[in-house]
Amino acid sequence: MPSNNSTSRRTARRRARRSADKRIASLVTREVVKLIPQIVAQVHSLSNSRTPEDVKTKPAFLYKHFKACDPMPFTGEGGVSQLLQWFDAIEVTLRQSGCPEGFQTTCATGVFQSRALDWWAAERNKRGMAAAYALSWNELKKLMREEYFPPHELQKLEDEFWQIKQDKGDNASYTARFKQLSVICPSQVDTPKKAIAKYIRGLPECVGDFVEAAKPATIEEAYQLAAEVNDKRVLSGFFSKNPVKQAHQAIIVDPSGKPINGSSNDSHENSSRDSSDGSPGNSSKDSSDDASSGSLDEASDDIASSRETQPNRKRKEPSVEEIPKPEPLRSVPVPAKRAYNGSHPQCLRCTYHHPTGAGCRYCAYCDKYGHLTRNCHFGSQH
Repeated sequence: MPSNNSTSRRTARRRARRSADKRIASLVTREVVKLIPQIVAQVHSLSNSRTPEDVKTKPAFLYKHFKACDPMPFTGEGGVSQLLQWFDAIEVTLRQSGCPEGFQTTCATGVFQSRALDWWAAERNKRGMAAAYALSWNELKKLMREEYFPPHELQKLEDEFWQIKQDKGDNASYTARFKQLSVICPSQVDTPKKAIAKYIRGLPECVGDFVEAAKPATIEEAYQLAAEVNDKRVLSGFFSKNPVKQAHQAIIVDPSGKPINGSSNDSHENSSRDSSDGSPGNSSKDSSDDASSGSLDEASDDIASSRETQPNRKRKEPSVEEIPKPEPLRSVPVPAKRAYNGSHPQCLRCTYHHPTGAGCRYCAYCDKYGHLTRNCHFGSQH
């Protein structure tokens, strides 16, 4: 019996210990469940606050970043043209340097020099330091236009735009100035049609006629077409003052050293000009000059006739002894050739008429155009 009682007591103690452990485990589990959300939130906050080593923060913009792009200085002494050019250049620099909008006025005014620096100093004193640098870029440009773009300067540029013309073969300068004045005086080119018509009016006739016949739809097409035609005219010597000597022509110079008979175009223009004046015998004289290029006596006759056709110019007629002897012919004149009546165009290289796809007839023996080597009579003699 005693043994049975002791066994029952040990069993009861084990059961009581197990039930106590279960209660403790359940209490611990409930507390851990309550603490898990707080632990997870703290871990997330710590992970977000830490910056990865491979991620770098963007540095703040400084004035040295703007100066590193070599901005264009502004002195305020070049007029409206320099002002507009500086606007374009400084806007490109502001974009390249990544300057923020609130710092653009500070950077732009940092390159002022001479008169522009004095004007900005007066504006700072009038507005206050903080208010002056708080101006936006557009507000600063408006103030600068009012200062460096007065009404009388605008009137001068408008008058220039009305009368703008291309100077000989310099199409690039004419186009650049036309674009600049189009921005300054937009009222004269407010529509594409007016802009194209005004641009063509300023071109030389030899260029403007081709551009007008092409009927460009935009002003950019007119710029490109005018540049192409102008380059061809320049290469052909259309704007050159010196006459172009052809292979079949001789040049005669007067006592002053000026050529009397130039290219075929010059002789044709002189004959048409003389015929329009109504002077008798000029057309026959020009044809004889084109045929044989004249002798020394004919050269002196041309000089005398040119003086007679200009009665307004009062010049002292030199005596016979004072007239210097003319220079000798630079090349021997050749007999006149019969007029070509065929359909082939004249070649600019050999000055003969032949099909466009065919090559020039060139002799390698006598180094002349007009016949082939096998047909050269000099080579057959040897």
